[in-house]
Amino acid sequence: MIIMKFGGASLSKSDGINKVCQIIKEYAAKEKIVVVVSAMKGVTDDLYCVADFLKQKKFRSAMEKVGDIKKEHFNSLSVIKSKSKAVKVESELISIVSRLENFVRNAAKKEITPARIDYIVSFGERLSCPIVAGALESHGMMAHPIDASFVLATNHSFGNAIPLYKKSQDHINQILFPLVKNGIIPVITGFIGFAADGCTTTLGRGGSDLTAAYLANLIKAKALYLWKDVDGFYTDDPLKDRQARLFTKLSYYQAEKMAKDGAKIIFYKAIRPVARKKIPIYIKSFINPKAAGTVIN
Repeated sequence: MIIMKFGGASLSKSDGINKVCQIIKEYAAKEKIVVVVSAMKGVTDDLYCVADFLKQKKFRSAMEKVGDIKKEHFNSLSVIKSKSKAVKVESELISIVSRLENFVRNAAKKEITPARIDYIVSFGERLSCPIVAGALESHGMMAHPIDASFVLATNHSFGNAIPLYKKSQDHINQILFPLVKNGIIPVITGFIGFAADGCTTTLGRGGSDLTAAYLANLIKAKALYLWKDVDGFYTDDPLKDRQARLFTKLSYYQAEKMAKDGAKIIFYKAIRPVARKKIPIYIKSFINPKAAGTVIN
């Protein structure tokens, strides 16, 4: 079994989502796959803007921003070619967005606490997840969206929550493994989890990498694939520096140190959970999936 995590850049356009589906289909012919998805590019930032507007009592601006987010996701439904599947996903999106809209409408009565900020910003992944699952089904695969706030147990450190292995393992055993056993690809929201009282938590910026890493640890994955918009781990951002050099191999220690020093290709906290189980991390490009990429082991 392998974990594949796709970031926001791969999900921001129909072409990107189709490439994601093609990659998953190719690997799924040989391996059992669990998919982790980020929010669409820029959506998490937009949701933090919603939270800021609510703090400033700018309720109309907050609702307008939610409307923009809603429109962006509904436009993405064109990637699902089956009309019946598109209608099903549209219904799911309506239900998800209505929860956010209701929260914003009632925000005047609430203090915007760290817990409520986590709730607001969790909707990026909650919206992208059913779209990806629906797109996979329209490409001939069986897939099922899973909200990680039912799977990934964490502590109460809102905005920077730490997953709890034992509790998460129990939920994975109940929810994830039966799907995989039946040939269904679970598509899981990255970035978010839940605390003991049921409150939504988030794992911090880069948290989708961390979700994927913890899941890889818990399911004892053969490998973790992180799909990016560049060919692998470089000495610098290759989109800004043409002289940047690609690393084909890195140790866990080297990758963690470089990530801590500012390399944005991987969230540094995502390395130790897989290193503990000696699970290799492959950083590859969804744009150029045949490129070798970087292996961290």
